Amino acid sequence: MPNTKLIYMEQMHLLECKATVEEIKDLGEDKFSAILDQTVFYPQGGGQPFDNGIIKNENAIFNVNEVRFMDGQVHHIGKYEKGAFKVGDTVSNFVEKERRQLNTRLHSAGHLVDMGLKELGKLWKPAKGYHFPNGPYVEYLAEENVFDENLKTELEKKCNEIINRNIETNIKFMDKSEMKKFCHFVPDFLPEGKPARVVFYGDFAIPCGGTHCKNLNEILKMSIRKIKKEKDMIKISYEL
Repeated sequence: MPNTKLIYMEQMHLLECKATVEEIKDLGEDKFSAILDQTVFYPQGGGQPFDNGIIKNENAIFNVNEVRFMDGQVHHIGKYEKGAFKVGDTVSNFVEKERRQLNTRLHSAGHLVDMGLKELGKLWKPAKGYHFPNGPYVEYLAEENVFDENLKTELEKKCNEIINRNIETNIKFMDKSEMKKFCHFVPDFLPEGKPARVVFYGDFAIPCGGTHCKNLNEILKMSIRKIKKEKDMIKISYEL
C-alpha cells in the first residue's frame, strides 16, 4: 500500500480535505482504524498531540479519537457514529479546529523559547519538546549553570517581545546538508539526501514536521513557568 500523503506537511493550516479509503481495520470493541490515501489529520509525534475530528460521506460518520503514524500510513482510529466505509469510498476529513489551534500555538511557543534563548546568547542544543496542554516544556543539553534568577524573567520578556514583532512563518523543503546553512541545530537522525521540512520564523530556522502558527502573534502571550537544571539537561517549562 502506498504511503499516506501528508497534506499538513505543505498546508499546515488546512483543516478539511477529500480522500479515498484505502483500508479499514477492525480493532475490536467497535473500534476501527481507517487508512486513507491522504489526510489533513496530524498523527501524534514530534512532541505534538494527535488531532481529533470526523471523517464522513453520505453513508457513514466516523469519529476520529486518535491518529497514529506507522510504517508510512496514517491510522485514523475511532468509532462509527453511523454506517460504515468501504475500501474505495470517497470521504471528507474534518479536523477539530479548537484542539488543532491550541496544539499549534503550543508547538510554536516551544520554538519561540529556542528563539528567545538564541537572542539571549544561549546556544544550547535542543534535546526534547513536549508541546501538550498539560505542562508543556522544552529540554536542552548544556553544561553551564543556569541558576541565574534573572534568566527566567529575561527569557519571558524576550519571548513576548518576539511575539509582538508579528513574524510570519514559512516552510521550505531541503536535504540535511543544506539545512546546516540555515539552522542552529540539525538532528542527527534526519536521513542524508532526502528532503525534509524546515520551518522559518523570519530568519530563525528549525527542522520540524509539526503544525505552526501563520504568524507568531497568534501565540498572544506566554510565560516561563520554571527553569530547572539536572546534570547536563536544562528543562524550561512554559504556558500560554
